[in-house]
Amino acid sequence: MNGHNVLIICYGFPPIGGGGVPRPLKMAKYLGEYGWNVHVLTVEPAYHATLDPSLLAQLPKEVKIHRAKEMQLIPNRGAASAAVTSSDGTAVTPPQPSIKSVLKKQVIQFLKKMKPYLLIPDDQILWMPNAVKLGREIMRREKIDVIFSTSGPVTNHLVARKLARETGCRWIADFRDPWTQNMHTSGIAWRERLEERMETGVMSEADAITTVTATFADNFRKKHGAWIKRLELIYNGFDQADFEGLQPLHGVPGKFHAVYAGILYQKRNPRLLLEAIRELIDAGEIDPHDLLLSFAGVFDYPGYSENRDCVERLKLQDNVRLMGNLPHKEALGLMKGADALLLIGDVSADAGAYIPGKLYEYMGIGKPILALNKAGEATDIIEQFQLGQVADPEDKAAIKEAYLRLYREWKAAAATTDADGRGADFAERVKPYERREQARQLAQLMNDVIGIQRL
Repeated sequence: MNGHNVLIICYGFPPIGGGGVPRPLKMAKYLGEYGWNVHVLTVEPAYHATLDPSLLAQLPKEVKIHRAKEMQLIPNRGAASAAVTSSDGTAVTPPQPSIKSVLKKQVIQFLKKMKPYLLIPDDQILWMPNAVKLGREIMRREKIDVIFSTSGPVTNHLVARKLARETGCRWIADFRDPWTQNMHTSGIAWRERLEERMETGVMSEADAITTVTATFADNFRKKHGAWIKRLELIYNGFDQADFEGLQPLHGVPGKFHAVYAGILYQKRNPRLLLEAIRELIDAGEIDPHDLLLSFAGVFDYPGYSENRDCVERLKLQDNVRLMGNLPHKEALGLMKGADALLLIGDVSADAGAYIPGKLYEYMGIGKPILALNKAGEATDIIEQFQLGQVADPEDKAAIKEAYLRLYREWKAAAATTDADGRGADFAERVKPYERREQARQLAQLMNDVIGIQRL
């Protein structure tokens, strides 16, 4: 192949799905248009909760994917059968567990508790030995010009640093989230000191650092400015090709249909929104027969039921629909068929520094957004481009007001936030958030670090 060769190192890559996957996927999809041959070093997807093989169809055939096996601290174990029956259908008392199986279970429980002390900087560190081994073969065989590692997990950067040290190859480290400045930290003092040193090593050895928000970039400059050789902001975004010919799915005529697509967990949950809606119903502000909320993705993590319990406690079972994990195209169709798109952010104090990846997809879909987010770059984008309503995720009164405003606009058929209604220059104004443009920016940066002419 002609052109230069880049090795993208990313643990999460299709058929694995999830919020961190689109950035490396779209870079791999479009970098070939700018003279770069793409190789991807990723994990073998033995088991992941969000598999979506359809994502692979987006890639040009020229993209080469290399998969390294991941070692397991705790082997994946199938669920035991809840009951045993004989051939005539009668119940049989299952055998008592052996001492060996009891001990094995105790060891597994111990290892789970010890993971934060053993797997540093993250659970994916056990992928590193095989990733480095395969990476060496790729570097030698494919004559890689630039390594591009994108985190999380930050283990990706440790794999890249090892390969860059051994080969002298240029290296760009991309941070979709901060590392030690992340709102999700271990709370283990000695581990956090160790990760500080690891992060400084990555920041100082990489030929360039890229990140996805201006706030992240500013924080990196303040903390690591003396070490960083070059720092560039390349936003996350949306791929306009994802929305071409997209058909609305799962709509319910006559209902104000709000959709959330993604993962919910303790610090990012819909419970205050559901309480706000219940109070609006009880106050006669909204008609419960008008309402439908669809949640695609992970509503409650396995073993937890707080969100489902909340739905039942508030008697909103007829208004809340749980869709489970959907293929990406189907999830986009669900969004396209909505009247409003829910953006539920974390409640941590520094959550405003983050721009959720789904905001960009919502931008491309063009439906009104109800953003329950801490003030910051994400809310600034929504307000700047007039994409919808914003409320603090911990302020029930503000949530009620924002939801009610969108409901009344729907009721009056007055919502005018489709992309065509945002002005003739909308596409140009949001160009920095388009995936093809971001691939062009990365290609230019890679050209710069190897010293070739500008695009």
